[in-house]
Amino acid sequence: MEGVKPILEVQQLRTSFFTDEGEIKAVDGISFQLQKGKTLGIVGESGSGKSITSLSIMRLIQQPGKIVGGEILFNGKNLLEKSEAQMRELRGNQLSIIFQEPMTSLNPVYTVGMQIAEVFQVHQGLRKKQARQKAVEMLRMVGIPSPEKRLNQYPFELSGGMRQRVMVAIALACTPALLIADEPTTALDVTIQAQILDLINDLQQRLQMSVLMITHDLGVVAETCDDVAVMYCGEIVEYADVRTLFRTPKHPYTVGLLQSLPRHDVEQEELQAIHGTVPNAAEMPTGCRFAPRCSHARTICYERHPAFICQDKKNQVRCWMYSEVWDGVQEVDRNDEQRPVGS
Repeated sequence: MEGVKPILEVQQLRTSFFTDEGEIKAVDGISFQLQKGKTLGIVGESGSGKSITSLSIMRLIQQPGKIVGGEILFNGKNLLEKSEAQMRELRGNQLSIIFQEPMTSLNPVYTVGMQIAEVFQVHQGLRKKQARQKAVEMLRMVGIPSPEKRLNQYPFELSGGMRQRVMVAIALACTPALLIADEPTTALDVTIQAQILDLINDLQQRLQMSVLMITHDLGVVAETCDDVAVMYCGEIVEYADVRTLFRTPKHPYTVGLLQSLPRHDVEQEELQAIHGTVPNAAEMPTGCRFAPRCSHARTICYERHPAFICQDKKNQVRCWMYSEVWDGVQEVDRNDEQRPVGS
């Protein structure tokens, strides 16, 4: 959509943790956009920087972590320039987040009704009785039966699926413009997972909100997202619309993720694994961070860090294979013990 300003624009965001081992660059110069009413998926292995990205956007990074660079533009305003009081006004109001584990995110000593009602009291100035009525409406909207009864229950009295629905109710209480869903279906069985995803999708359509879906599950990405950013070691290594990513993945890491999925349309004797291990966060490779695990890696991959290469206006990949210099680059000798992805 030419000329339409994105609701969220992250530019060269860098978030680091300062430890005894040195600076850990958890998020290292990532950029992406999210349009109004659309869903962007951020996918990658555990430790790739997905959740730190979501916490950075919400300004919830705690010591020894710190946002050290970049911009987070929400409706054109840089969130990194706002005071903590201004961020508290935005959180739960225009910006909301669903955390991956509701049992640790909900307060165990307050009823779920009190926790939902608090959002209306803080952000809309409602009195206690009005806020409780609104809490009942939210519980009903997210599909919890007998909401008047559930209002007075504590989190431990609810199932995992119901607790996650309560989290959705809290996040959507003030009809936010942007919802960040950080692994919203983790630890739930597949039936409940589908219900939660359908719920988020239905509410998105009704409320016309934008969704940032943080997940390691490519099935969730395929079902819910318009565009996808693939993260590896704190960087985005591929950015594409969801159909392009699944039909013609470019980056060897993306290919490896897709090849590791079970498929029902072809015979598979065994699933393919991405061999090797993720590099130590305190000692990242000089060149491409995926090079030690990549069967296509050549000398340039170990020596120089790849920039984003544009395939078209929307689709980008961080890989030397798609650059003009690739054909003239020397190949690397491999021994039998090295079994990178695709070998």
